[in-house]
Amino acid sequence: MAQQKPEWGNQMKNEGLDDMTLLSKVTNDQILDNLKKRFEKDIIYTNIGDVLISVNPFKFIDGMYSDEVLQEYVGKSRIELPPHVFAVAEQTYRSMINEKENQCVIISGESGAGKTEAAKKIMQYIADVSGERGSSSNQKVEHVKSIILETNPLLEAFGNAKTLRNNNSSRFGKYFEIQFNQKNEPEGGKITNYLLEKSRVVFQLKGERNFHIFYQFCRGATPQEQQEFGIYGPENFAYLTKGDTLDIDGVDDVEEFALTRNAMNVIGIPANEQKQIFKLLAAILWIGNIDFKEQAGDKVTIADTSVLDFVSQLLDVPSHFLKTALEFRQMETRHGNQRGTQYNVPLNKTQAIAGRDALAKAIYDRLFNWLVDRINKEMDNPQKGLMIGVLDIYGFEVFDRNGFEQFCINYVNEKLQQIFIEFTLKMEQEEYVREGIKWEPIPFFDNKIVCELIEGKNPPGIFSILDDVCRAVHSQAEGADQKLLQSIAVCKSNPHFDTRGNAFCVKHYAGDVVYEGPGMIEKNKDTLLKDHLEILQMSANNFLVALFPDVIDTDSKKLPSTAGFKIKSQAAELVATLMKSTPHYIRTIKPNDLKKPNILEGGRVLHQVKYLGLLDNIKVRRAGFAYRATFERFFQRYYLLSDKTCYAGNNIWKGDALSACRAILASQNVDNTQYQIGKTKIFIRYPEMLFSLEETRERYWHDMASRIKNAYRTYKAFQFECANRIKNAFRNYKLYRQRCAQTIQGYFRAWKQASPFFDLRMQNEQLFQGRKERNRFSMISVRKYFGDYLDVRSQSYFLDAMAEGRNEDVIFSSKSQVIVHPMLSANKLSPRFLIVTKQAIYLIKLKQKKNLATYLLDRRVPLAEVTSFSLSSLADNLIVIHTSTQFDVAVVTEFKTELVALINKQKGTTLAVNFGQSIQYFKKKGSNNTVTFLKDEMHKEIFFKKNQIHIASGLPASTTVAKVRKNPSQVSTPSKPIAKPVAKPMVAKPAGSAIMKKPAPAAPPGNAPPSGPPMMKKPAPAPGGAPMMKKPAPAPGGAPMMKKPAPAPGGPAPGGPAIMKPAGGVSKPLPSPTGAPMMKKPAPTAPVGGAPPQAGAPAPMMKKPAGQPMMKPIAKPQPTPMKKPAAPPPQQYIALYEYDAMQPDELTFKENDIINLIKKVDADWWQGELVRTKQIGMLPSNYVQQI
Repeated sequence: MAQQKPEWGNQMKNEGLDDMTLLSKVTNDQILDNLKKRFEKDIIYTNIGDVLISVNPFKFIDGMYSDEVLQEYVGKSRIELPPHVFAVAEQTYRSMINEKENQCVIISGESGAGKTEAAKKIMQYIADVSGERGSSSNQKVEHVKSIILETNPLLEAFGNAKTLRNNNSSRFGKYFEIQFNQKNEPEGGKITNYLLEKSRVVFQLKGERNFHIFYQFCRGATPQEQQEFGIYGPENFAYLTKGDTLDIDGVDDVEEFALTRNAMNVIGIPANEQKQIFKLLAAILWIGNIDFKEQAGDKVTIADTSVLDFVSQLLDVPSHFLKTALEFRQMETRHGNQRGTQYNVPLNKTQAIAGRDALAKAIYDRLFNWLVDRINKEMDNPQKGLMIGVLDIYGFEVFDRNGFEQFCINYVNEKLQQIFIEFTLKMEQEEYVREGIKWEPIPFFDNKIVCELIEGKNPPGIFSILDDVCRAVHSQAEGADQKLLQSIAVCKSNPHFDTRGNAFCVKHYAGDVVYEGPGMIEKNKDTLLKDHLEILQMSANNFLVALFPDVIDTDSKKLPSTAGFKIKSQAAELVATLMKSTPHYIRTIKPNDLKKPNILEGGRVLHQVKYLGLLDNIKVRRAGFAYRATFERFFQRYYLLSDKTCYAGNNIWKGDALSACRAILASQNVDNTQYQIGKTKIFIRYPEMLFSLEETRERYWHDMASRIKNAYRTYKAFQFECANRIKNAFRNYKLYRQRCAQTIQGYFRAWKQASPFFDLRMQNEQLFQGRKERNRFSMISVRKYFGDYLDVRSQSYFLDAMAEGRNEDVIFSSKSQVIVHPMLSANKLSPRFLIVTKQAIYLIKLKQKKNLATYLLDRRVPLAEVTSFSLSSLADNLIVIHTSTQFDVAVVTEFKTELVALINKQKGTTLAVNFGQSIQYFKKKGSNNTVTFLKDEMHKEIFFKKNQIHIASGLPASTTVAKVRKNPSQVSTPSKPIAKPVAKPMVAKPAGSAIMKKPAPAAPPGNAPPSGPPMMKKPAPAPGGAPMMKKPAPAPGGAPMMKKPAPAPGGPAPGGPAIMKPAGGVSKPLPSPTGAPMMKKPAPTAPVGGAPPQAGAPAPMMKKPAGQPMMKPIAKPQPTPMKKPAAPPPQQYIALYEYDAMQPDELTFKENDIINLIKKVDADWWQGELVRTKQIGMLPSNYVQQI
């Protein structure tokens, strides 16, 4: 089943157009209407060709940035899937790999439009798909990936703040360069930061906050840090309460601080440096709490010296030096090149506050720059390769009161807009003209005139005028502001400039902005007072001193650079960097100023649509070409697509590049309307055509790879087949060895009878063999003496009843019954728990007391006093244990033989065991009791009444322990009978001299086995025939077949005289076997031609006929042919006992079942067929009897 795409991806094509170049009517209203339709369905991304338009939803959209969605965009072109920031990231990454050129992503839009989030998603995607996913083979690559992701929470904490337009506004610019190695894995990086808004450290507008890190630190610091650095809630610090806003809805500062700490750890900032960072943050907060009180003579003094002392402690500087630096300014009178006199000029309250704030801003600015440098140090990569840059910079800002910071921010945005115009509108159209492409020019607004107004030199721009005023005006702020307003009037010739009282207006691409003149000169100076620099370099804190490496040169006449000069230089460097890379654009739009979800203000969005130039972008895109490349570059990339330019992956073209391009396009059947040929480049109009060429190119390599893979797989298959043959041969060899070992082990186990208790059991069997009828359980081949069947040690109630014997080692325990002798009633059986330890025999009874079952000790018999045992000769389970000093114990237990064996083993001797039809024992001292035993087939279990025990018959007393059954598959089949030797002629004796002797019986009568199934390994053959599966008996008078043959009937006994035949006679052939059953003894048959009967069971002596010799000679007798006897009926046996199969090849049968005998494997195990179920299997021979 195909994998279902994420739900978000399915709804992306439901509303509006994915690409607004397909709009039927291209107007700003149509653009707004399309964006609104998609926004209402939570579809925030839309394309204009290769430019992505993103509308901030101000909420989390479930599933939009999941791993499943991310993987959907890997390796896909932008037209295959809905618009997404991941699509831009994929295009950027693949373009770098395919084109071997640096790439950059430029994210623009006003504050609160979602630029920072878009930048984070770009870096997340690149870190996820670059290199091998999840691979840890290159620790440097994985470390850089983690830094790329963790720089966001760290720099956001120190560089972002809540403003009126955005809860997480970037108050600095950032250009993140991700450097890749030859495997296209991120192996380094560099961050360039621009224009940190350090004035926010000391002042915020109503409804705004300071940088996030201060609030995180106040609320998330550890108790130790709070005690050491004097940290309290943010409401206790003046720098954090300027805007009367301490919280952000939906943001937990404690949780965010934990993420910031984790980012520091991942980046590699050690604990001691983290401590110094937090220490300086605390110093900045406490500097803001230093207040001044005015004194006579326009002087000030510090109001609370305890605050000053604590700040001195945090900065590690002398308190009195810091006090002097804050209350006085050091000035020097000079005469030419000669040194003058230095004076400490007292400051008024306004100057003192400005100096205090300048100190705090300088420390924070240097700390932020140190963090950026520290991150760059961790990502430093000396080997420069391809690069992807992500620009996340402050958006265009317009407030009620706009100052120097807003002027610089908006200037940078003007430069970015200029780049956008250059790449997407101006440069593209200029290239079409230069290449001679048929083209209809598209009019657009060029904001170059605004950039010249701000950064121009001739006529001077606003930045140049600010620098001139800073050099001309030294001390008075009021005079500097007035001077600025007078000087800036020269810019009125520019149509995008106007003066308005103490302010001036600049008509930016995004709208008109009025900037206030007062304060601009002071902010533009951006210089640290010499007194403050000296006091900071005096610190004992090496970390703080390293932040201010400035060298104080009192003789230098060089003026320090201004803030305006720095931002202008940085903007120029940024533009130069971006121009060296292939740009990809994300234009962000803010739907409303309320920062609330599901609200799109039409007028607000329409204004952004206009100043972003989306309408012009659509027009140029519809009339332009999606792809262009030089002839050589196009040929080198796509030469694989034509058989005229490529063979087997090799370039075989000998002509010029233009002809090669034409050949390639012709081979792909590209229509002339889909491309144009310029002077140096080829232009392809539609991206679909380009994607088709790329797909064909990828398929070529895929086909070539398939050929190689097929050849390699054939080789591997052959190698695998060879290896399989070798492995199979080795496995067969190992299997053969294993089977040999198993055979040896089987015979060894059979020899040991497969039981660790066999020796003890066999020794004990000698006491019972032939003297007592046996139970089936006692005769099984393998039986283990478990002994403790009750698991006494785990039953606390048994141990409690045993009292002092609870710690004795138990050797036997079981449930049992004992004969009790009540005073006024007949004897009876009563249940007991029988426990035998190494010291004594315990009988425990169960008695009810107060409705509770209680285990009580009934009797204890020391094992040393046991003298003998008495049992009946029947199959009952009664055993009487005789003692020397106490009365005897009459107990019924199924484990009587095991009990006797274990007691004998413990005592180290073999006690006497008596058997009889009655047993007399002491029921108490001086009083005897006699129990008699009667055979009663109605009682399978013991029945006790009036000192009589009734019990059914058991196995015969002569029954022996069954042997371990051998595997019938391993029983060797009988070899073919040895050829019968030719009878030798014998010398005939006189008549009457040859008298046949009666052969000796097979076994003496005294050794005959008792009644029951025969247990002979080699049963005697029936007269007149040999056993079916045994070797045939030797012929009369013939040579011996085995080493020790049985004597021939009528022949001489060993050592006796040989019987002679009459002269001229020959021996009669041995009659054919009658096929009699193996174990059945049929009636003897008369030998053919007067031959004597074969040896077998004892037979009556043959009488000699009167007056005739014993054997009548016949001249040349001919053997009488015998007819082939009919197959004998199967031997049937009846089951004497019920049997449950213990192995898969055994039969399960019930008592009185009929079984047909198939084969007697050995004396103990036979193979038979159960008549009732027609099942064939093995059965024990002593469980059946022949019918």
